[in-house]
Amino acid sequence: MSDTLRIRMYNVGFGDCFLLTLPDGKTILVDAGFHSQGKGAFSGNELAAQVVADVRRDGAPPRIDVVIATHRHQDHVYAFNSNEWDGVDVGEVWMPWVEDRKNKAAQNLWKKQQKFAANLAMALDGFNLDAAARDDVDFMLWNAGAESPGSVFPAAVAGWSNAGALDCLHEGFATRDRAGPRFLPEKKEFPETFDTPALPGVKIHVLGPPRDPELIEELDPEADGETYRALALRAATEGGAVVEAQLAPFGDEWRVKDDEPGYRLDAGEIARLKVLARGADALAAAQKLDDMINSTSLVLVLQIGAARLLLPGDAEWGTWKVILANEDARALLRGATFFKVGHHGSHNATSKTLVEKILPKKIPAMISTQEGEGNYRNNIPLHDLLDALTAHDIRFMRSDKPKAKFTGGFSKGTSGRWIDLELHC
Repeated sequence: MSDTLRIRMYNVGFGDCFLLTLPDGKTILVDAGFHSQGKGAFSGNELAAQVVADVRRDGAPPRIDVVIATHRHQDHVYAFNSNEWDGVDVGEVWMPWVEDRKNKAAQNLWKKQQKFAANLAMALDGFNLDAAARDDVDFMLWNAGAESPGSVFPAAVAGWSNAGALDCLHEGFATRDRAGPRFLPEKKEFPETFDTPALPGVKIHVLGPPRDPELIEELDPEADGETYRALALRAATEGGAVVEAQLAPFGDEWRVKDDEPGYRLDAGEIARLKVLARGADALAAAQKLDDMINSTSLVLVLQIGAARLLLPGDAEWGTWKVILANEDARALLRGATFFKVGHHGSHNATSKTLVEKILPKKIPAMISTQEGEGNYRNNIPLHDLLDALTAHDIRFMRSDKPKAKFTGGFSKGTSGRWIDLELHC
């Protein structure tokens, strides 16, 4: 048996899709998504078809031993709408606990989020937004599964949607060894560690998301000096002074009427949203909505022989604050031999402490990203973060700008459609 595993990062543009092939031939798929406005080398069907081709085994039906959906953003799950998955045998599907449709706390969290998104989408015409800001807000609402009137980012294209992708993860694929998904973490212990017959010899350590919904909504790393750049809010200036938005983002239009069907936000919840948005503007409100979904991300350390793979999805500060405060969790991070850089290299998913004090030097890292102007991608990937990784000898490879010379186990796939890393384990 080989003593190496392969990590394949597909060039999906602004999104994530990683295929892990273990020494015994077992396969793990981590996410399969992209944005239509930030595509790389694949469409949705093309991405699904490529993954399916890569997991075929000696004429047998294609099989993925574990499918991991880190969180519900479209840039992580969109390709699960494809019917290419209908012929794939799966061992298990893993999702964050907030996706458990039988969990009351999880469903309440999403009801709040969906009402928040819908009200913001309908209220956008009342905000004083220039065209670029409107596109940014529309982009984040589209990513969250909502759509504002006149948006250039349709929430569903040819029947493809967040809901369709999630249905596939809950119920799809040709066969499953384990009928229902694992919703992680399954217990309140932290970190949670388990093993599964689907991946013999592999230990799985779950570091996030927190089981406490309040921690998921804690989205302010700036106060703790953990971000490489404070969140830049769009603001007009006049005479050197910041001009306040003419409409506060949480006025009467945010309140759910008594006779309106669906979930009602009570006064306390509306006050919470006001605090989160900091009374800034529609762009800040949409950013907070986007951040909350990111903070539901799975954070996993996969222990495969001598390898320790850190896979943080797009987790933000609510999750990292819990992780960094726990010595057992920090010990797992200190042993990492690979790092998937979170949230496409944004400022708010990789803390300074993680890079500068915890992660070992000289480990390889991968960043699935696409640099570009506007449409949410300003400062992604953040060059301050890239500089910090370089300064701490963390060898990273970007999906959108692969280096001409590949060393240290990295290799370039066909026509730049993916990058492989061979890792000793």
